[in-house]
Amino acid sequence: MLVAGFSGIGKSSLVQEIYQPITKKRGYFISGKFDQLQRNVPYAAFVNAFADLVQQLLTENKAQLTEWKDKILKAVESNGQIIIELIPKVELIISKQPKVEDLPAKESQNRFHRVFQNFIKVFTQPKHPLVIFLDDLQWVDSASLKLMQLLMESSDIQALFLIGAYRDNEIDAAHSLFLTLEKIKKAKAVVNEISLRPLKLPHVKQLIADALHCDLGNAYELAELVYTKTGGNPLFINDFLKSLYDEKLLNLNVQQGHWQWNLQQIQARGFTENVVDLMVDNIQKLSVNTQQALKLAACIGNQFDITTLATVLNQTAQQTAADLRES
Repeated sequence: MLVAGFSGIGKSSLVQEIYQPITKKRGYFISGKFDQLQRNVPYAAFVNAFADLVQQLLTENKAQLTEWKDKILKAVESNGQIIIELIPKVELIISKQPKVEDLPAKESQNRFHRVFQNFIKVFTQPKHPLVIFLDDLQWVDSASLKLMQLLMESSDIQALFLIGAYRDNEIDAAHSLFLTLEKIKKAKAVVNEISLRPLKLPHVKQLIADALHCDLGNAYELAELVYTKTGGNPLFINDFLKSLYDEKLLNLNVQQGHWQWNLQQIQARGFTENVVDLMVDNIQKLSVNTQQALKLAACIGNQFDITTLATVLNQTAQQTAADLRES
C-alpha cells in the first residue's frame, strides 16, 4: 500500500490508525522513516522499524523470549551475526553469535537478502501478522528499494502488510521508487495506492466546528479564514489554530463552556498568507538556546538522542533537555 500527498497532509496519521486493529489481533505494527540527510545509509528505515520490534519483544516474559530465540536461530541458522550487526539489540534475544564467513560483494549481498527475509518470516505468521510502515519514501536508498522488491515478490512471506508513504510533489516519474514499483507490479504483486489531497472548505468548516464544539453556522467565518491561510493542509490548520490560541485570539470561556474569538481582531493581527512564515515566526519566538538546540538537532537527522545532542552542544544532557522543553 502506498500513501501519497504533500507534507503535513496526514499520511502518517492515517497509517497510524492501523495500529490498534492490528495489535488487537496480536499482530505487530512497526515503522521506520527515511532521512534526507542519511540517504547514503542503506536499510535505515528497516533498521529503525525492526529495532522497534525487538524492543517490543524484549518486554515479553522469559518463556516467550526463549521461544523467539529458537525461532530466529532456526530461521537465520549460522548467520545470526548478520542480523546483530544490523540490529544490535537482537543479541539480547539470541545471544552472541559467531562471525560469518567473508564472501565477495555480490554473494555477500545475496546472503544478506536471504537471511533478512528469513528473519522477517519469523514475525509474519497468521497468528501474529506484521505491518511495516516506511515513511518518506521520496528519500529511500537503493538498497532498501531492492529489499522492498524482494519482500513483495516473495511467495514465501505471508501475513505481511508493507505500507509506504511519500511526498508526491517532491518526486517525478523517473524516481527510483516508481521504477521499482513497476518491477513489483510486473511480478503480479498487489500494490494499492491512496492519494491524499488538502481539505476542502466544507471539511475545514466541519473540522473547526468539531474542534471548538460549536455548530457549523458559528464556525463558518473562522473556517473560511483558516482555509484561506492554510490551503486546507491539516498540519497547517493545527499550527494556525495553536497560534491563535497562543496569541490569545482564541479563548475558552469557562463560565459559558464554549470557545470564543473575534474575527476582526484576528484579521487585524495580520497573519501571513504563508503558513511556513508563520512557523518560522513561531520558532523565532523561542529562546536563543532552544533555537540553537533545534538547529543542531536538525543536522543530526529526524531522530536523535539527548546524549548525542548534548555532546554536539558541549553541555550536559540535563541542560539540553531543559533547552528543548520550550519547543
